[in-house]
Amino acid sequence: MTRTLSTTLVALAWLALIGASPSVPATTFPAATQAKLPNGVSIVSAATGGALVGASITVPGGLAQQSAANSGIADVAARLVLSTPIENGVALADSATSRGATVTFTLDPNDTRFYLEAQKAQFPAMLHDLVSAIAMPGLSNLSAARAAAISAATTENSGPAAAAMSMVRQATYAGTGYAYPEAGRILSLQSLTPADVSTWAAGYRHGSGIVIALDGAVDDSIVSAARSEMSRLGGSAAAGSQTPVSDRGVVPASARGAEIVTHRDVAAPWVAVGYRVPDMYSSDFPAMLVIEALLGQGGDVHAFSYGSESSLPDEYVGAYYDYQAQPGLLAIFLNGSDANVDGSVRDLQSAIARLRGSPLPDVVVDHGRRLAVGSYFTGVQGLDDAAWLMSRAAATADGTAFENLVPVRIAQVTATDVQRVARRYLTGEVVGVVLPQTGPSQ
Repeated sequence: MTRTLSTTLVALAWLALIGASPSVPATTFPAATQAKLPNGVSIVSAATGGALVGASITVPGGLAQQSAANSGIADVAARLVLSTPIENGVALADSATSRGATVTFTLDPNDTRFYLEAQKAQFPAMLHDLVSAIAMPGLSNLSAARAAAISAATTENSGPAAAAMSMVRQATYAGTGYAYPEAGRILSLQSLTPADVSTWAAGYRHGSGIVIALDGAVDDSIVSAARSEMSRLGGSAAAGSQTPVSDRGVVPASARGAEIVTHRDVAAPWVAVGYRVPDMYSSDFPAMLVIEALLGQGGDVHAFSYGSESSLPDEYVGAYYDYQAQPGLLAIFLNGSDANVDGSVRDLQSAIARLRGSPLPDVVVDHGRRLAVGSYFTGVQGLDDAAWLMSRAAATADGTAFENLVPVRIAQVTATDVQRVARRYLTGEVVGVVLPQTGPSQ
């Protein structure tokens, strides 16, 4: 996490590594099954053993669906689900904790994900409570949920990396709900009414567009419980609740290019340079993963996941690929170890120019492929990651085969592919700069 930009760029330009292209087995992730209920809910499951069952329930309605007027409503609604009273008036999250289970939420660009992890014997009852809370969140806790969101919004971008990333997002996604902070805008949060939240949460009550992914100690009884609980949701979709998935093309040049500067109480400058790139459903996704690896990996989308238990690492250095957003965003962070901001940006632009200028040597592309494949495999650390992978695969044309196909496709990326994708997307960067304060806070 502490490597310098110059080291990364020198490695990219003059790397001399020996080794063959990555060899990827045809099947790496466990086989999963997928079924669709009459009300439109998709159920994806994989029996991987153990004592725990993990379930990821993805519902339509994420950060990008918010407007300026209701920014933060996704966060508040998700908090209300977790605080909804169930048996004996105990909040859902507290009930889960008392049983040794876990219930959390994560806000994605186009969805909200609720994750439940419990012992197999306790899972059906906990799933019943979670689905009930999703279908009818307890609005009586709105004041507390709003206060928690306002507190999060107040401190959300206090660190330099978070501030730089926020500015890049604002410029990249201007005009969409994804341009605003994850926890919301304080003025919008203060004006939210119970009717506003109820209308938003209504999108959770329709089966169409909802995916439940099951992993771990899964057998026929667990799948049957999931079918029964998810069948309780309505059959019609809320209008405009989900963004269609397609293979996005190049973003018009007129929508690109910006530089935003802010001042914070930091010892040295921080910079985030962002590019509009393909999302994970694009045919260019594997090549962009290789480019991300070559530009300096510091993590993947999980490093910046949004939700109740996440934070942005202030000392992050490398490239971050937000491939769930539409379009995707490749952000490259230059940390405070280099006080020469202009020089650092020029070095980065030179590296990008090399990617765009001519096909890279095969040895460099081989290295990028190996890094990208390795990162892809090691990105699954627990049942929550595995369930998330299955749920996103369900939304693709490949279905449950998607996750096994991605590493195979990464291994097939050529130097020509890297050049083509770099030329297509890595233009008109958005630059967010955080400089040390020279006077009163700005």
